[in-house]
Amino acid sequence: MAGTAPRAPLRSCIGCRAVRAKHELLRVARTPSGVLADPYDRLPGRGAYLCPDPRCIASARRRDAAALRRALRGAVGPEGLAALDELYAMVVDHRVPEGTVRSENA
Repeated sequence: MAGTAPRAPLRSCIGCRAVRAKHELLRVARTPSGVLADPYDRLPGRGAYLCPDPRCIASARRRDAAALRRALRGAVGPEGLAALDELYAMVVDHRVPEGTVRSENA
């Protein structure tokens, strides 16, 4: 349609399953060198998204990263849990990337 603004891509949080704009979420990526936290959304590879809320990240980790395994389509091992821990520390320490929408409860 003419005159309509482009929509932001939507992604689902693997912790709470909420659908939000991609730029509002934090990313974990499966790269050729392994599973890494990708809060700036720059790494190549398949990604999984999380709300910048400690509860969502803890929920994804608590279930032994099953949602992360599904989203990244394969085993994640200890490096996947380490990536979740890194994102959790970033959120708790208020070091989320510029432009990411933080939860008011975090």
